[in-house]
Formats: sequence, structure tokens, C-alpha cells
Amino acid sequence: MTGYLHIVRYELFSLFISPATYISCFYFLALLGFGFRFFLESFTSTDWILPPLSSIIVGLTFGSPALIPFLTMKSFAEERRLGTLETLMSAPVGCFGLVIGKWTASLCFFCIISVLALCFPLLLWYAFPDQGQSLGFHLSEQWVGGFVFLLGFGCSFTAIGIFASSLTNNQMVAGMLTFTLITLYLSTMAFSFGENTDFQNPTNFNEFLSTCLGSLNQGLNKAQHFAVGIIDISTLLHQGIICIFFLWITSLQIERLKH
Repeated sequence: MTGYLHIVRYELFSLFISPATYISCFYFLALLGFGFRFFLESFTSTDWILPPLSSIIVGLTFGSPALIPFLTMKSFAEERRLGTLETLMSAPVGCFGLVIGKWTASLCFFCIISVLALCFPLLLWYAFPDQGQSLGFHLSEQWVGGFVFLLGFGCSFTAIGIFASSLTNNQMVAGMLTFTLITLYLSTMAFSFGENTDFQNPTNFNEFLSTCLGSLNQGLNKAQHFAVGIIDISTLLHQGIICIFFLWITSLQIERLKH
């Protein structure tokens, strides 16, 4: 446990002192803030059926390909490039503990950025209480549901980024691979959005496959549930499975490098 905490502290320190992290976070939050402002200005003339708060959640989710690579690309790629991975693996923590530690640090930083992004509606609600209440910013279930949704996908996205970083010693290659994998994931969800895939009793192979894919093709449909405070356990379980799978194959990759 002590070794795991040292890994987490070491990774968080590396993220907090990296100029690239701050630059990427600044531009990401700035663009998200401008997008949120323009969304609210045109909200009455759109056919957006979800609560206004969900615009931030959707923005963070679909903005992940531009953010997650900056949080994860250095985790193993930089260690391999500098030749310090062997030294790090001599610490009193196993390969899986090392992977979990780096993943935890990236996830914590993602949560920090998510909280900062959620400050936009909070500031609007504080500055304009009546308008904020009319937009539903006073409903706690929307805040809880939205953050749980972000946390679930943040776990799997950061695990994908850690895996990509373990495959190469080049940060840019790791970042581009992370961007590609997460973009493919989100593209699949967007392509399947609106399809009725809640099959309680699948009657053919296509329905069975759609049910097994879970949030891979139902993620955006389930976002409508989270947006109003309905926690969909199956979506969280599916994200947990994806997260564990990528962390597991990353630990196998690190174990292979160790030998």
C-alpha cells in the first residue's frame, strides 16, 4: 500500500509540474467555457431535450480525446525513453500496483478538471440566482448523475491512455494512439445514438451483440438517464469492465518489459 501511494504521489507531482498539462487544461477549459456560454445563449432556440447542465457533461465527455492524452502519454512512454522504468519497477510494488498507481493519478487529475469545468454553471447560478434556478442548476440529482457519468467514463478513458503509453517510448505516438482509441469509442456511441438497444430478452444475434456491447453503443442513450439523476448500474459496470481489462493488459505489457 505504501508503494502504491508513492507511485500516486510521484505521478501527481509530475502532472502538476508539467507545463503541457497546464496549457492543455487552460485551452480545454476556455473552449468549454465559451461553448457553454454560447449554448446557454441559444438554448431557447434549440431542440436540446436534456437539462442545460448536461451540456457541460457532454462537452467533457466528447472533449476527452483532446484532454486524456496529455494526462496519460508520459506515464510509461517517458519512463521508457529515459530508461527509468527499470528503476521504478524495483520499487516495493508489483507491476499491477504500478499501473494502478499511474492510472489513479491520471484519474484524479481528470476529476479535478471536471470539477473546475462544473464551476461554470455554479458561478452562473451564484451570479444570477433566478436564471440559474430556472435552468435547473439547483437540482442536486442532476449534479450527482452528471458527475457519476463523467467518473465512469473517466475511469475507462484514462485506462485506455495508460495502456497506449505502455506500448511505446514516444509520448507523441502514445498521445495519438490514445486520441484515436477514445475517438473511435465516442464515434461508435454517437453512431448508435437514438437506437433502441434495451433488449430484455434478445431474440437474435444482433440484439444479443448490442446487449453485450453495453455502453460501447448505448453510452449516449444512458447519458439521458444520468442527466436527470437516474444512475444506470449496467453502464457503470460496463465501464468498470473496460477499465479493468485495459489495466490488466497494461500490467501484462509492463511485466513483459520487465523480463
